[in-house]
Amino acid sequence: MRFAPALALTAALLLAAPLVSANELVVLDAKGVDLAPGAKVDGTAKLTLAAGARLTLVAADGRTIKLKGPYDDSPAPGQAEQANMGDALKNLMSQRGSGTAQLGVVRAGSEGADLPEPWVLDVARSGPRCLPANAAPVLWGPRFGEATELKIEPADRSWRAKGSWPIDQDRLALPPSIPISDGTTYQVDVGGNPAAIVVFRIPAALADPVAQAAWMLEKGCEDQVRALARVASR
Repeated sequence: MRFAPALALTAALLLAAPLVSANELVVLDAKGVDLAPGAKVDGTAKLTLAAGARLTLVAADGRTIKLKGPYDDSPAPGQAEQANMGDALKNLMSQRGSGTAQLGVVRAGSEGADLPEPWVLDVARSGPRCLPANAAPVLWGPRFGEATELKIEPADRSWRAKGSWPIDQDRLALPPSIPISDGTTYQVDVGGNPAAIVVFRIPAALADPVAQAAWMLEKGCEDQVRALARVASR
């Protein structure tokens, strides 16, 4: 199996996407209501939810709103501030106690350095990873001064891919022949250091960047959102 070194990635596409207007809310998750992730609703208009229905929304300033039916009111009657991308991401993470006051600091208990790019997949430790719907996977890990074996396989061991980590490189682009599916756990072993990562694909309909970041936080991809916030704050 041949792998190729990867060029540096950026958050340009996500950060260039237009933010929702101050009164708009973006649907992150919906149950029992005819709304899909990515849909936009007017925060000042009345919204009706039947008993048992649930709805998670995110505002332009990063506020997350969770509603449970029965509900019959406007979800955000007060106009939200039109925050910039960096501030909205900080607001999102502060709601979750993710410690965005120091965006350059890895959260307590984790190992390794900050991500150099939002969309690289850290293979040095286990945990969730998030990727845009159609993005090609790029692994990120230690630099080695000599040829180092790389092994990848899904949790069900239905296949296994082997190759070499590129010498003196910290990134490796996976070829299209290696399927990286949404919600699947993969065992990645670089130089005898195994890590279990589960990859979540951001729904394509979820185009708003703040909503994407909120969705990522729900999946546990805090380090990647922190990397997005660093890029947006530059």
